[in-house]
Amino acid sequence: MAVLAVGAAASASAQLAVTQPTEKLLVLPLAVSAAADSAMSIAVTDAVRDRLGSLARYKVLLVTKSKMCEALAASGFPCDGLMDVRQAEQLARFLGVNSWTLGTLSHNSSTLTAAIHVVSGGSGFASTFTVTGGPTGSPQPLSEAIAQKLNAIIRAAEYARNCNEQRGRSSFPKALDEARKGLAIEPNLAALQLCIASVYEAERLGPDSVIAAALRAQKGDSLNGAAINLEANSWLQKGDTIRWLDALIKLTRSDIRNMNTAIGVGTLFLTHKQYAKGVALMNEVLAANPGNQQAHDLKKRLCIEGELWRPLLEMLRADARADTALLADTVTLPLAIGAAEKISDTLAYLFWTGTAVQHYPRSKAYLKARAAAWQLAGKPDSAITTEIRALQIDPSDMNLSLLIAQTFVDNASYDTMAVKSCHGDTSCVRPIRDRFVQRLDTAKTYLERVVASTDTVARVNAAALMRTAGEKLVRAAAADAAYQWLDRTLQVLAPRTPADTIGVRQAIRVNASFWFGLASTPGLSPAYTAMTRTKNCDQAKAFNDRLQRTREALQLGRSVHPPTVDNLLNNVLPRFDGPMRSVKASFKCRNF
Repeated sequence: MAVLAVGAAASASAQLAVTQPTEKLLVLPLAVSAAADSAMSIAVTDAVRDRLGSLARYKVLLVTKSKMCEALAASGFPCDGLMDVRQAEQLARFLGVNSWTLGTLSHNSSTLTAAIHVVSGGSGFASTFTVTGGPTGSPQPLSEAIAQKLNAIIRAAEYARNCNEQRGRSSFPKALDEARKGLAIEPNLAALQLCIASVYEAERLGPDSVIAAALRAQKGDSLNGAAINLEANSWLQKGDTIRWLDALIKLTRSDIRNMNTAIGVGTLFLTHKQYAKGVALMNEVLAANPGNQQAHDLKKRLCIEGELWRPLLEMLRADARADTALLADTVTLPLAIGAAEKISDTLAYLFWTGTAVQHYPRSKAYLKARAAAWQLAGKPDSAITTEIRALQIDPSDMNLSLLIAQTFVDNASYDTMAVKSCHGDTSCVRPIRDRFVQRLDTAKTYLERVVASTDTVARVNAAALMRTAGEKLVRAAAADAAYQWLDRTLQVLAPRTPADTIGVRQAIRVNASFWFGLASTPGLSPAYTAMTRTKNCDQAKAFNDRLQRTREALQLGRSVHPPTVDNLLNNVLPRFDGPMRSVKASFKCRNF
């Protein structure tokens, strides 16, 4: 009897040694969106813990609720409180557990749904799944579904650990056999697929096989960093940079609060010039880690180097709301103004230039930017006023003088609707035309300043503006005013040498000559009549010179519109040739 008793005791002890589980799991309450659902979350979780303790009592050590409450109480937390991700991790570490559950509980009008994520170390429990069960008022069907799923994961994970053990011994066929046993229970368990991938790597089956296994692992646990990292490295091995970077996005999302990973991945997007994806990723990182300066600065750099002006403007505006000192910052202001200008954002352009001028009223650069903002907003008068302020600060700025003149010329428009309403009444049309002429004449002061300078490029630009003003006046039938503008244009662009017949100067000269001919022709008849009344040879010579100059100008500018020029040269100007010969004989002129 004593021998039997000793034998029975030894047998029971051996049985306990074999069946005693070593893996630990902490089942935590599910997060809820409404406080009213907290009680249901606690009830579901308690029921899961109890049911799983029965199903997997020989496979896993479940942390009891009393043990969990004791740990929470030691830190000053209530037993049935809901925890966030950080708090859950801290509790697991305190309890010496490397596997725990996270998740959310939701419901519609009739059904409860739980989204579960199992965080696990070497136990192999890591999974992500969603289960639905039972009416909203009953925790039992949902808790049963969760417990059954967790039990399947726990059972399959045992085979994953066996697989890894055989893999470590280089027994690859045995490792795959263990994995297949586990897959029969839980087909997408990440730990099983990762073990299979490691065997593929050891057998050098190539990155495609490893990628396939890594993707299957992610089906079982979409947040599994090891699986995602394995996928990313395999894409890199294949030389597929885009998919490598896309996998790194998933890696960052799998642990969005890991700033080392987030900044490292974001920097890779910067290096590989994937700016838009980098900014989108940093948006996610900042949403999870508000106020993180590293992520903020990296996002700004991505925006600047990628010329993503819209998100940059949004960043700068938000920064200025948080810190009004940035409204006077000499780094922020040029950056914001430049971004607003690039995308023609009128409101942002006006805001930032207004702020800049407010803080730096003597800054020529900011005043010029403010004027450009007014132009974009369709307020040329405000633009001119601002440009004049800037010119008063630096009268030697020829480009600014040109800018003011251009604003006058570009924004001067002939009121054709008002002219039509006059129905041909010249006394009605004249004041409308005179106002148009006066508006353009305002630019002359600034253009003459440029023409008098030694800046040859600025002088050519001034001549181009004069030509534009002359064309506008010809089209408005203000021939006399147009003649003055175009005459001055041709003086500025007079050939410097006989070879000065190509390039920008010649192009403007040719076009200006065409319009000069059109401006000069209407005035020939009244000029001829006035000349004949004087019976003065000097006046006759002046008219003859104008006639010849008009002819030469039209000949030079013929390429602009040949039919118009040919009509004037063949049918209008010849009418003065015979009379001028008569005038010369009658006046007895010898000076032409």
